[in-house]
Amino acid sequence: MTMPYLSVPLEQVAARLDEMIQAARDGACVVITHDGQAHARICEVNPLLTEEAHQAIEDLKNFPQRPPIDEATWWYLVKGIHG
Repeated sequence: MTMPYLSVPLEQVAARLDEMIQAARDGACVVITHDGQAHARICEVNPLLTEEAHQAIEDLKNFPQRPPIDEATWWYLVKGIHG
């Protein structure tokens, strides 16, 4: 199943803000366009998170990923033992 998609021209953002927020809450991908090009995205957030916590989660998405390690190596790194 594909995610619902709502594209709104920049000039209509103010008039359609409530609709865009509700669409994001309902799980739609809301994209703001200007001259046919995507410029911003509105997404659902957890209302229990502070703005700083939400930003930290978004920053983690861009953090470089480490290659996976096997369990024996993980134990050695964490406990200093071979197991």
